[in-house]
Amino acid sequence: MSMVAHGAMATATKVENELQHYVPLGSIVMCVDPYANKIEGELVAMDEPTGMIIIKSVSNDQKEDLTVLNRELLTEFEVKKYAPNNQRGAFMPEKIVSESAVRKAISEKEEAINRVGPKDVSLAGRELFKVINKTYTTLEWRGNIIHGLDGDFVVHPPYKSNDVKGNADDAVARIKKVVDKFHQDFVKKHGPPSDT
Repeated sequence: MSMVAHGAMATATKVENELQHYVPLGSIVMCVDPYANKIEGELVAMDEPTGMIIIKSVSNDQKEDLTVLNRELLTEFEVKKYAPNNQRGAFMPEKIVSESAVRKAISEKEEAINRVGPKDVSLAGRELFKVINKTYTTLEWRGNIIHGLDGDFVVHPPYKSNDVKGNADDAVARIKKVVDKFHQDFVKKHGPPSDT
């Protein structure tokens, strides 16, 4: 793993980013997640063994948000302002962050990660999940298999229409149509998908 520095900004590839070298809690940071979402706020917690960080920011409606991120998945990380006089491991937000808010933020992030899909799933598989999820919201990944939570269908890799199985014939037929249309559009946009 390596870190490439560009001025004050560290750009992560498979990251050992600036957090690895210690950023004091209470510092103001800016980072970009794998989906190009820019998050800026106060670094309020960091768990070195798991690589998780929590950033506190204020939303447009003036509510405090806690964002839980895996530092190894960040594409950019920059310290905007270092916190003064902080000891390694000290928890230093001006206001104590409630434990329930932290647990809720972690739970929401875990749920979002589960919806993204396993990292070994092809781009076509991840994009197909998003397309199906627009109309069929009770959906989840189990390993590399897309499951309709009502038990109506499953889609196995390589995520073609003949890979759609299930108990409800009408649901299977609808999902097969979605899969066929998805692959037509995917090939136009990206070329033929890989079979992983």
